[in-house]
Amino acid sequence: MVELLLIPAQWEGEIKFTQELKNYLEENNVKSIALFASVQFTELDNLKKEIENLGIKINTTKAKRTNAPLQILGCDSYEDSFEDPIIETSDLILYIGDGMFHPKALLLAQINKEKPKPVLILNPIENKIEEIDQGNIKDQLIRTKRNLRMFVSAQTLGILVTVKPGQQYLNAAKNLKEKLEKEGKKAYIFIDDTINLNQLENYPFIDCWINTACPRIGQDDIVNIPQPMINLREANDPIKALEDLEK
Repeated sequence: MVELLLIPAQWEGEIKFTQELKNYLEENNVKSIALFASVQFTELDNLKKEIENLGIKINTTKAKRTNAPLQILGCDSYEDSFEDPIIETSDLILYIGDGMFHPKALLLAQINKEKPKPVLILNPIENKIEEIDQGNIKDQLIRTKRNLRMFVSAQTLGILVTVKPGQQYLNAAKNLKEKLEKEGKKAYIFIDDTINLNQLENYPFIDCWINTACPRIGQDDIVNIPQPMINLREANDPIKALEDLEK
């Protein structure tokens, strides 16, 4: 039997409260912050004290798929990914980490909001800040609406299933296949370990694909493939998903 050993790998550098961050918070009159971080940067006691010294309230929550507060995963990209709705009650979202994958999840989690809040990224490695907003996921939003419309009219569906632990939803795929067939559609389940989207072109009879693996495949990767694809969640009620996007 294989034993799995998880070893914490915190970043060993200092997470600084930079003057640039201080200026941003003061200039934008920020009174409350929803704080998130990737797992390497969750030791933020000193940073939190500096922010609170400005009279700013820090709101934290736990993503349902993580082990600790503050931590966010790339798949935490839906509004109900978190135990508490701190984004709604905060002036600003502050993400501590490098790269764009995780902070974009915080934008995608607000994709149905009329006035989504921007995400301020504090990169502790480069000691700089960057603001991103819905403009950074504009292509995903446009393609998501288009794909939902095409799914509604599609007659032949392909359901993608991975065997990767934590992303395998074969039973849900089977239930969806049964539901679609009761609606008079044809549905096929495709199972693999790593889903190679380049291979989808080999099945031209599929009108639309349904992703049951990591939701970011059906959110980010859809802008890189010509075939329409939606996620499992939207496939269960596509009309409501489309209405929410068009509010």
